Order: sequence, then C-alpha cells, then structure tokens
Amino acid sequence: MKYSLSLILIVCLTATFCFAQDDFTTVKADANACELNSLYFDVIRNKLADSPSARVIAKSYVGNSENSFVGEKRINYVRKFLEQSKGFDPSRLEFADAGRLDTNENPKIEFYIVQPGEVEGKLYLVTYSQPNKTPCLDCCEDERVFPQYIGSKLKRQITKQRKKRGIIKTRPTSQ
Repeated sequence: MKYSLSLILIVCLTATFCFAQDDFTTVKADANACELNSLYFDVIRNKLADSPSARVIAKSYVGNSENSFVGEKRINYVRKFLEQSKGFDPSRLEFADAGRLDTNENPKIEFYIVQPGEVEGKLYLVTYSQPNKTPCLDCCEDERVFPQYIGSKLKRQITKQRKKRGIIKTRPTSQ
C-alpha cells in the first residue's frame, strides 16, 4: 500500500509539472542568447514554410531607461537580420512598438506566429536584450552590418573621450 501511494504521488507530480510548462520560449540576454535566438528563428522559419499563409508579429518593448528612438532602431535591426541573414519573406513579418515596460525588466521582443484566421496569434518566443543594445541574434554577427550598441554611448567611452579632451582631470597616483 505504501509503495502504490508513493507511485501515484510521483505520477501526479510529474503530470502536473509537464502540463504547467509554458508554450513559449524565453531567451535571456546572456552568453547563450546568440545561438539560442538563431536556433529559434530557424524553427520559426520552418513553421512558416509548413504554413504558407502564416505570418510573424514581433512586438518590441523598450526599457525604463530607454527612449523610443532606441526601440525603433532595435526593431529595424531585427527586421534587417531576419530578412537578410535568415531569409524571411518581408511580407510575412510585422513589427509593432508595444510601448514601455512598467517594471525594471530588460527590453524585450515578443514573437507571435499568426495562423490564417487568427488575429493575435500564439506567443512563440520572447527574447531579451541589454538596455541600449540590440539582442544577440546569431553567433559571430558582423558589427559593421549589425551593430550591438544602439542607444547612448557607454559611460566608459564617454569618460575616455572627456579625458582626451582634458575635461576630466586624472588624479596623480601617490606612492
């Protein structure tokens, strides 16, 4: 009796865990993001090939510390990448500015696959980026074509430029 109760409990917990998982994938802005985003974009492209009338809607959210100009540049970057590097048909891609995030979460882009007859579609992928940067979409991207920094300059670069111009005085080191 004790053995069967344990077995039933394990089966119920396993079933609950399996059904509680999300249907979409989240890619955080870390070192693994490049390869994961590339993989999921290939999967999305294959899903579009299986359904010739399906399309993709991408909703871009800017972070609290960003302006709308950064959001527009991020959308253009992703559009250019999907069309040029991944071979997506431009007529099957729709991009929308979804506004500003209310929380301190990193900027994100949500990708929905919309089948014929659907209005909103099904959320498939959420990819995050660092503030004022583009999401890393593929390994070994060419910085001249797909720049990573799209917002304000890094504080380190600004400080370096000010030191060159003599605006910031460096302290002498005491020994």
